[in-house]
Amino acid sequence: MKAQVLLVSQARRLICPLAISLVSLSISLASNATSEQLQYHRIAIAAGEWWRLLSAHLTHLGWGHLLMNLAGLWIIWHLFPNRQQPNGCLYILPLLMIGTSIGLWFFSPEVAWYQGLSGVLHGLLIIVLLQNIKTETMLSISLLLAVIAKLAWEQWQGPLPGSESVASGRVIVDAHLYGALSGAILWAIERLLGLER
Repeated sequence: MKAQVLLVSQARRLICPLAISLVSLSISLASNATSEQLQYHRIAIAAGEWWRLLSAHLTHLGWGHLLMNLAGLWIIWHLFPNRQQPNGCLYILPLLMIGTSIGLWFFSPEVAWYQGLSGVLHGLLIIVLLQNIKTETMLSISLLLAVIAKLAWEQWQGPLPGSESVASGRVIVDAHLYGALSGAILWAIERLLGLER
C-alpha cells in the first residue's frame, strides 16, 4: 500500500512537465502555420490575440530548440523534487508565461516575435532556488549566482556562444531576464501570502 501511495505521488509530480512536454511536442509536430498562430507576435497581440501571451512559450523554432527547452524543464523539475508540487504548476507556470510576455511587451518593444520556454525556465529556476535556499544553502546560492552571472552576461554581451546555433534562430535574452524577474516576484508574493511550499 505504501509503495502504491509513493508511486501515485511520484506520478502526480510529473503531470506538469509531462503536460508541457506533450503540448509543446504536439505544436512542433503541427504545421508551421499553427506555430505562427500561437507565437508571441506584437502586432497580433495588439489586435486582440491575447492567447499568444501564454501560447508563445509552448512554440519553438525547431527540434533543437524544443529539445533544449524540454531538457531544461525536466532538469529543473528534478533538481529539488520536494519543492515541485503538482498544484503549483497550475498557477506558477501560467504566471511566469504572462510575466515574461508582459516584460517583452512593455520593456522590449523592439521584439516583434518570440517563441520558446526559456524565459519561463529561468523564472522557474529562480523560484526553486529561492525556495530551497534554507535546506540546500550552498547549492542554491551557487546556482543562483551562476544564473545572475548568466543574465548579466546576456544583457551585456548577448546570447551565450553556441546557443543560437542550437536553437536554430535568434535568442531573445530579454525573455530570460523577464522570466527570472517574474520568478523572483512570484516567490516574494508567495512568501508574503504564506503560500511558500
